[in-house]
Amino acid sequence: MPKVSTDPVAIQQFLTRGVEHVYPSREVAEKMLVAGKRLRIYFGVDPTGPTFHLGHTIPLRKLAELQKLGHEVILLIGDFTAMIGDPTDKGATRKQLTRKEVMANCQLYKKQASRFLKFSGANAAQIKFNSSWLGKIKFADIVELASHFTVQQLSERDMFEKRLAEGKPVYLHEFLYPLMQGQDSVAMNVDMEVGGNDQTFNMLAGRYLSRVKNEKEKLVITTKLLADASGKKMGKSEGNMVAMSDAPEEMYGKIMSWTDDMIVSGFELCTDTPDKDIKHLAESLQRGENPMFSKKQLALTIVTLLAGGAAANAA
Repeated sequence: MPKVSTDPVAIQQFLTRGVEHVYPSREVAEKMLVAGKRLRIYFGVDPTGPTFHLGHTIPLRKLAELQKLGHEVILLIGDFTAMIGDPTDKGATRKQLTRKEVMANCQLYKKQASRFLKFSGANAAQIKFNSSWLGKIKFADIVELASHFTVQQLSERDMFEKRLAEGKPVYLHEFLYPLMQGQDSVAMNVDMEVGGNDQTFNMLAGRYLSRVKNEKEKLVITTKLLADASGKKMGKSEGNMVAMSDAPEEMYGKIMSWTDDMIVSGFELCTDTPDKDIKHLAESLQRGENPMFSKKQLALTIVTLLAGGAAANAA
C-alpha cells in the first residue's frame, strides 16, 4: 500500500487553492489529512459531451494533488446518471441521452484525464462507472433512498425554484438525480468528493447518505468555477468552453479572447504557477500594467499543460 504523505504545505495548498468551500469545515478536513490514513476520494463526471473541457481540469487537478500524497483516487464516469440528466443550472429539462450516446461520449475521458492522473504504476487512479451499482438498483431501493429526503429539500434547489416560479415543468426524474449521485458515495464507500461548486447540492446529498448508510464522515471539497465576465461558467452549455480536444492554436486563441479580469483566476485555477507569483501578477495588473503579456503567458501555460510544450510554442 502506498505511503501517505502528511506534508503540511501540500495539504494547505490542496485545501485552499481554487477551493470555494470545505464541508463540514477546513479544520475537519485538515485533521483527516494530517492523520496519515489513506483516504478514498472521487470526482464524478457525466459523459454528456465527447470531451473534457478546461472546467473539468480544476477538480482533476485537485484529485491529482491527493494522488501525489498517496491517497486512493477514483474518476467516476456517470454513465447511468447521464441518462437521467443533471438539472444543475438548467432553466429547462436536460435532454436525456441513450446508453449508446453516453458510451460514445466517454471514449476520450481516460486519455484526457491522464494529463493529470496516473492510471498505471504505484497508486494508480481507478476509473469506475456508476451503472455498476445504479443499473442493478431495485424499485424498493429507490423508495428507501427517497425516504431520506423531503420534497421541500429538493424544491429548494435554485434552478427548481426558478422554474416553478416561471411556471416551467420540473419532472420527477430530475428530483431523483441527487439521490442517484448520493448513492455513488455510498456504493464506493468514499471519504471525500471533489467537484465544482455548481455540484454542491448533489455532493451534499452524498455526504448525508454516507452518514446515514455508511456511518462515516464524507468530506466535500467544492472548487471555484472558471467563469466569464458575465458570471457564466465556462462549459458546454454556455458554448464558450476550451475543450481538451481543441487544436492547440484554437485553445490559445480562445484563452486570448478572455476578458482581462479572468487572467488572475485563470492562473489560480488552471496552472501550477506559485501563489506568490500570482499575487505579484495581480498587484502589477492593479497598478495598470498592460495585461497582454500576462494573458499570453496564461495561454502558453495552459496549452502547455493540455497539449505539451512544443504544441503550445507553435500555437
